[in-house]
Amino acid sequence: MDIQKIQKYLCDAGLDGWLMSDFHGRNEIAIDFLGITGMLTRRSFYFIPAKGEPVALVNVIEKSKFEHLAGKLLAYSGYTNLESELKNILSGVQKVAMEYSPGGRLPYIGLVDAGTIEMVRDMGCEIVSSADLVANFGARLTPVQIASHRVAAHNVLEIKAAAHQYIAKSLTDGDKISEHDVVEFILGMFDAYDMETDHSPIVGVNAHAGDPHYEPEKGNCAQIEKGQLILIDLWAKMKSDDGTVADITWMAYSGTKDEIPARYNELFDVIVRARDAAVAFLRENIEKRSILGAEVDDACRKVVIDAGYGEYFTHRTGHSITSSTHGTGPNIDNLETEDGRQLQEGHLFSIEPGIYMDDIGFRTEINVLISHEGCEVTTLPLQTGILPLF
Repeated sequence: MDIQKIQKYLCDAGLDGWLMSDFHGRNEIAIDFLGITGMLTRRSFYFIPAKGEPVALVNVIEKSKFEHLAGKLLAYSGYTNLESELKNILSGVQKVAMEYSPGGRLPYIGLVDAGTIEMVRDMGCEIVSSADLVANFGARLTPVQIASHRVAAHNVLEIKAAAHQYIAKSLTDGDKISEHDVVEFILGMFDAYDMETDHSPIVGVNAHAGDPHYEPEKGNCAQIEKGQLILIDLWAKMKSDDGTVADITWMAYSGTKDEIPARYNELFDVIVRARDAAVAFLRENIEKRSILGAEVDDACRKVVIDAGYGEYFTHRTGHSITSSTHGTGPNIDNLETEDGRQLQEGHLFSIEPGIYMDDIGFRTEINVLISHEGCEVTTLPLQTGILPLF
């Protein structure tokens, strides 16, 4: 955490400081920024002023966990002591950023409880969201992280292809194969590639492809047979300190190209055009003006709506990607939340439009990086049609 850079940002933004508040480790953003580890059971505050020395206000029981932080360390023991010390710290502060989401529109940032917000306001502070601060300092990838992502992207594409080959061979040989078998195969491939994931991949056939977060379980999943639509969504990162996730979704059909139903091709073409519209919007505008995550969602979603399938595109267009599958940067979202954060150089995110019905579902997913050269798709080649396995 570079205090000087944060302070410059605060000055440029007309803010008097950034106040990180936590209780029981609930403010994951603050815990991550501050590098706090171990059990936390008491309230803590860390204030970075636009000018001057940062101040940490922590419970005397947990003082040792915060000793590595820059600035002054103050310890309190009771709530009255906490409130008086915090009031002193914020004396003269007029506008402060906190992990707060006005109107609850961006809950990823709204991690400070309403009572604490009220307390700080009663101390004379105007509170604004730290959303752009977090996006700027917590989600912009370093060159090393970008390099790690590129390796991960190459690997997950190879693993996806191997999974398709595994399915095709099993069906050709007459072997039984289930959705869960493919999940286990992919997890084994992650180990072989020295990769790790925070959750098992999604493998769904036919109606299960229509459930965006379907989780096949051993003994409670579908068998894969010929003549089925198959969705595979997999994500992983390299096992390293700078490991950065790559996350893709591909659609296949356990048959020949001529056997793919026309309806399937029509629906998949809609989301391909929606995906490409989002990328085109970014490329046309990212170097001309500030682009918000919500705007990209609108550009993508419009294609699906205009095709008559808007009601079946039930989730945001994409999510931030960092060392976590769902990072702290701007999401491509104007449906589930109103993401008004600016996409900046170093931000990585998915573009993944989908159409989900009771009997069938489709998704295509790519990763996009905002770099000094503009907008780059890092998970090439693009899938332009449903992949026949035979």
